[in-house]
Amino acid sequence: MHETSIALSILAAVEDAFKETPGAKRVTKIRLQVGMLSLVDPEALRFALRVVARDTPAQDAEIEIEMVKPRFRCLSCGYEWEPSDDDIKKISDDPQLSTLVHINPDVIVSYLVCPRCGSNNVEIVQGKGVIIHSIDIEVDDKDSSS
Repeated sequence: MHETSIALSILAAVEDAFKETPGAKRVTKIRLQVGMLSLVDPEALRFALRVVARDTPAQDAEIEIEMVKPRFRCLSCGYEWEPSDDDIKKISDDPQLSTLVHINPDVIVSYLVCPRCGSNNVEIVQGKGVIIHSIDIEVDDKDSSS
């Protein structure tokens, strides 16, 4: 369950932001963007983040997770597209391919062709990895005004 190691990395970044915020009292919300190609289970990540955040300023923070669909660009003609829900389901339902994508999301481009020109010279534009979109921190007004 690599969600725990991801949660630990997120928590480290959240704690850094907390320490750098004058008058910080607690973390109220953590907004994450999770790329579908990362094959991270959002509920497992949410659970892991709640566990690792115990006894930290982020203990009771709301965790908002937005799943980000993959987007690809053809390097030959410049066309960009998102795969259909059926295409995503085919990948996730194929144990061998989903394992490959889970280990290395970049491998997916070797299975793609541009829907416009047919080229297999394709790159991933979005949809892999986990990104901290924002962190809301409650501050003590008395401390932050100095």
